[in-house]
Amino acid sequence: MAHLGEAQAVIENFELKRVTPQYFEGDQMACLITGEGPFEAATQTAAILGQKKFHQVINLGIAGALNTDLKVGTVYEIRSLYLVIEGKPQFKSFISSSTGVDCLTSFERILSPEKAAPLLGVGEIVDREAWGVAMAAKGQGVEFTSYKLISDVAGTLGACELVREEAQVYAQKLAQFLTHKLEIKTSENPELEIEGFYFTFTMRHQFEGMLSKLALREDMPKEDILKSLPLTSIQELKLLPKERAQKLIKIMEERLDPLKKELEQGLEKWKKPFSSKGIQITTDPTWEDPKIKINLQVSTQNELEEKLKALSELKLAPFFSLRNGEIHVE
Repeated sequence: MAHLGEAQAVIENFELKRVTPQYFEGDQMACLITGEGPFEAATQTAAILGQKKFHQVINLGIAGALNTDLKVGTVYEIRSLYLVIEGKPQFKSFISSSTGVDCLTSFERILSPEKAAPLLGVGEIVDREAWGVAMAAKGQGVEFTSYKLISDVAGTLGACELVREEAQVYAQKLAQFLTHKLEIKTSENPELEIEGFYFTFTMRHQFEGMLSKLALREDMPKEDILKSLPLTSIQELKLLPKERAQKLIKIMEERLDPLKKELEQGLEKWKKPFSSKGIQITTDPTWEDPKIKINLQVSTQNELEEKLKALSELKLAPFFSLRNGEIHVE
């Protein structure tokens, strides 16, 4: 993808970790921020393909429409890619798919109708990097495809401002499209389409797994389990869609394992006297590691002495009892 802004939702949805300022990596896929310009994109892509083995390269991002019949906000598959320098198509072209629309990668930004009009005879979409990514992928013998979301009509005055305003919306649409394209979320799982909730890749699998376990344990269809969950009350909370999904998963975990809920309540009761004094105690959320982490901040000598005095009253026995399954501890 050309820009970090349009890639943010992909990075979050697939839980990719930053390796360099331009490169993010996960277990099954990576995301490279190529920057604008065909030769910049080609150089960046070729460098990564030379370092690591990939089975497929997908160029994904926004583009301007030359053909006004194309709908803004819709993702189109790219068929052929052409390079345009100073308004003139170059000899070398690449095939992305047997179907779709043709895309021109321009060496310069198309900011006026006068520059856009002559290009319509060659392609229907114009971008800044796809041709370069294709050249690098083809050069390494890696399968290449491209998909573009129409963000504006190329050459329209004020188009850049409009794209900036809709940047987050477009980023989410691109991430959703990629998720479907990679068949990570299928139409067989309509329960994942819950209004007001946003599931990352990992959260989606957690939710799906717990839904199946609850259905099996309670001998109910998954649809009935879903109806029994407090979706409406969570939707009414002033939370971000991702935070709502996290809360829903926590509720399902507690329903699957009531003992875990009691353990968590016991843990919070043990921590509370110290957190109220600015001493944060962190434990392993899986309960496997017996070690605890203590964090405190001070700005004066008196504050340090007060917190050390409070810390001297910390007893580890209640925590170890909880780890052994003893719920009612003091």
